[in-house]
Amino acid sequence: DTDAYKKTIKELDAAEWFEKGVAAATSGNYAEALAAFSKAIDLDPQDAAAYNNRGIAYDNLGNHKQAIKDYDKAIDLDPQDAQSYLNRGSVYAKLGNEKQAIEDIKIAARLGHKEAQDYLRKFNIDW
Repeated sequence: DTDAYKKTIKELDAAEWFEKGVAAATSGNYAEALAAFSKAIDLDPQDAAAYNNRGIAYDNLGNHKQAIKDYDKAIDLDPQDAQSYLNRGSVYAKLGNEKQAIEDIKIAARLGHKEAQDYLRKFNIDW
């Protein structure tokens, strides 16, 4: 039916914008990545990965508060995504909020993120 077709087209468009965002971020063009991920989110507001990646773009552009908001949303949509916790922890660390940074890194470690586990081991921090 027409609704299913429209939904499929919308998801396809969101995926294409997501891929454009990844390509832009990979080449270091974070402003372009930000725009592409925002478009993907407009088309598919339930895409946790798009929020996580837009958070990375915001972080690289120096907008740490907005990056945290996007990581919050990504975690809200997918609480099992260790990478979003690690990314948010990284931004909290940049902002000098060590307590929150460690909490997020611990959650990422508990979810099986090897980089987070290695980091905590290095400082003898249990998770």
